[in-house]
Amino acid sequence: MTTAVCFQCGHLKFGSFLACDECQAKPRTDDELIVSLAMSDHYFEKATLESMGQYIKEHGHPPQLDPEQEKVFRRKFEEVKASGVLDKLFQSNEDS
Repeated sequence: MTTAVCFQCGHLKFGSFLACDECQAKPRTDDELIVSLAMSDHYFEKATLESMGQYIKEHGHPPQLDPEQEKVFRRKFEEVKASGVLDKLFQSNEDS
């Protein structure tokens, strides 16, 4: 199970790329998808995710990745994108 932080409201949710059950925001742009990928339990402990969520609630935007982290997560995102997983995910969400 993937726990992730909503990039818009900071709520802990299921799935990096799925809609938030609190605010219904769903990452769509590459930048939103990259930060959503980064803010998951694949990369951070729950306490860190909770801190990220609190940051979003206080500042109205996700914490910035440093340039090196952004390169790493952009590469990971491009791998996910190239695999076709996102196309399947977005297609199944449109069908429901």
